[in-house]
Amino acid sequence: MAISRLLISDSRMLRVKGRSRIKPDDQLFKFVRAKKADSSTMAFQSPFFSLCFCLTLAIPGLASGQGQWKAGASKVLITPQKPAWMAGYAARTGPSDGVLTDIHARALALGDGRKNRLVLVTLDLIEIPQTVRDAILNIASKKHGLKPVEILLNVSHTHGGPMVSSKTVADWGIDPVWGKIADEYVDFLTGQVDAVIGKALASQTNVTIAYSSSRCDSSMNRRLPTASGFRLAPNPNGPVDHEVPVLRIETAERKLIGVVFGFACHNTALGPTRKINGDFAGYAQRKLEKDNPDTVALFLTGCGGDQDPSPRRNDDDAEANGMTLAAAVESGLAAKPTHLQPWLSTSMEVCPLPFAPLPPRPDLEVRAKSPDGFVSRHAQWVLRQWPNPGDRPQDYPLPVQVVELGRKLTVVALGGEPVVDYSLRLKGELRGADRMVWVAGYSNLVHAYVPSRRVLLEGGYEGTEAVIYQSLPGPFAVELEDRIIESVHRQVDAMRIKDSKK
Repeated sequence: MAISRLLISDSRMLRVKGRSRIKPDDQLFKFVRAKKADSSTMAFQSPFFSLCFCLTLAIPGLASGQGQWKAGASKVLITPQKPAWMAGYAARTGPSDGVLTDIHARALALGDGRKNRLVLVTLDLIEIPQTVRDAILNIASKKHGLKPVEILLNVSHTHGGPMVSSKTVADWGIDPVWGKIADEYVDFLTGQVDAVIGKALASQTNVTIAYSSSRCDSSMNRRLPTASGFRLAPNPNGPVDHEVPVLRIETAERKLIGVVFGFACHNTALGPTRKINGDFAGYAQRKLEKDNPDTVALFLTGCGGDQDPSPRRNDDDAEANGMTLAAAVESGLAAKPTHLQPWLSTSMEVCPLPFAPLPPRPDLEVRAKSPDGFVSRHAQWVLRQWPNPGDRPQDYPLPVQVVELGRKLTVVALGGEPVVDYSLRLKGELRGADRMVWVAGYSNLVHAYVPSRRVLLEGGYEGTEAVIYQSLPGPFAVELEDRIIESVHRQVDAMRIKDSKK
């Protein structure tokens, strides 16, 4: 079924060219008028966000002046206050037993003087499950009046932080006591994110914003083709994205108060240590903040689902990779930037990704008896959740967010752990002579690998195998890449059409 895109503007629903309208009586969709005081918006209600929807924040009728960038940045500690079971490595046999480096939540609050705003929140954590996303969005709405489309959440994907889901604790067969501690940590985390957003909003001041980029070669593709299939190992011939995008935020006095930088790489230079740490991204942020006092450095993870740091797994590799990345950012800061005029527009769709059909029940019953605990627990869970032949899991709700800055920079933020194909493809398709493109992954809802069609068909860890560790029913269907790319183009096209009329 063709899915229309909702574009909220002057209380009108606009039809995207070539796509059918949603019928008013279609029982699949329910829309509710917002309060009269905010009649230019419509709220989508769905128990699982299974419809692609979009809200744009370019407010018509407010562009009479030139606008003025305003920004504020802040950071707070989110280091666990007591031992916690750490996320990422199944090889760990016990909880954290100390702190190598503190982990943080950082926030950058932006406004363009036309009532358009965005708060970027970066977290030194491995994932954003739905429960954590809901908790953060709820408090951001109640305490700060922020809508979901006005928030971009991104995790560094460090494997040195705590688990943030009691369900993951249970799915991994870990003592339930650590699930309770994970839930307690989420309560603490939510309070800290509330605080960092509040501080960033309260510290907003007039600024200029500029974009530049650099390069860093400390990542390598990790999908090695072998006679028996693809395995997790360095592949120097595989695709990579070594670009390091850099956004600088300076006051009128040329004081740097914020720098946002990205890199497409798994944040896994360290192995399964039991010391809390932010891995190489944490070291890079710390180095930049040390060298630029009063600056908050925010790391925006790119499409690094199939990328690993190189070198890795030695005790000093995390710091070494962090210093290399920080040097690349400093190079970007030294380059001649492109200044962005005060213009902010944001959009978001929740794109439903279908799963492939489940394996035959006899196959699942065999897997349910596997000596591998992850394999058996996953198969048993699938059999409980979808007990009847022909049962199909509900689509996965992948957030796809687009931010336009200064009519020159397009930032695409994809949920999950997208492989590098998405970054390379989107930059190739969206870039132009006067248009720069920044593609981030690990944003807004992060609890699943997002393979491209190529990776899905090749199989291997990111394509088909990792689902047993992420509580997914099975691999995605092959059309997932097309759905994601279409969502991005749909939003970008609509936003650029609107912006061209201002």
